Amino acid sequence: MFNVTLVNLTPDATTAVEGHAPVDLGRIPANELLALLEVFAAIDAVQNLKVDPEIRVQTRRDRFIIRTGQGKLLLYDARRLSEPAYVYSAGEIIAELDGTAAALRTAAPYSVSPFVSGDSAGTEPGAIDSLPPLPVSAERTWPFALIGLTVLLAGYITYSEFSAADVTARPDLTALTPAERLTEDSSLTGVYMTGSQPGQHGIVVLGDGNLKLFTVNAEAAPSVVYATYKLGRLGTSLHLATDQPGGPIKVTEQKTLEYGGENYERIP
Repeated sequence: MFNVTLVNLTPDATTAVEGHAPVDLGRIPANELLALLEVFAAIDAVQNLKVDPEIRVQTRRDRFIIRTGQGKLLLYDARRLSEPAYVYSAGEIIAELDGTAAALRTAAPYSVSPFVSGDSAGTEPGAIDSLPPLPVSAERTWPFALIGLTVLLAGYITYSEFSAADVTARPDLTALTPAERLTEDSSLTGVYMTGSQPGQHGIVVLGDGNLKLFTVNAEAAPSVVYATYKLGRLGTSLHLATDQPGGPIKVTEQKTLEYGGENYERIP
């Protein structure tokens, strides 16, 4: 059994809702958590980028945070959030949480679990009997280290790529009236992307002066840089002046964005 709490999610984990009160599901068996994770992994990508939903799981000894991106599940040790996440399927996460994967790794030539101490005693007997054995091998161990390094490097690359188009003199923007700012802020809130392939970029305008810049990764969640902005006009064009290098973000007449020499189309 696992103690499960949903953050920024509806009780069935099908929809991400910003500011949604945490949903405490209490203690649920492994098969119910498995089904919940499979639904969570399929959540709408735009909602996921805007809201950052997560599932928090507590076992007898450990606490974990599960996030999703690109249809994958990312498992974090809640006590060591500065460390990279591990990319797993729903079944593999259950095996990590209940100690099955750790037990398999204790037999040669398997290695020690990356961070899970195990909680097999706290899992409902037979709850995951239907799951196939996980092929844990040396070939499976090294990609996790590579993924962790990739995520760390991607964060730096995200900043570097957005910084590459920096300008030394940033023009002053003409401030909007409070009514204009409220109207434009509301209409601009959303997700904008140059494309969905690895290496391409996106901007999430969260509203109220906050946004996210991100880079799409192939094997992990997008690398994200959080930023703030102020709305104003440069000539007749609306711009978002951010606290990041790269100059202001221009809003075109078609409500697309131009930033760092790239065009960002709004995602419906």
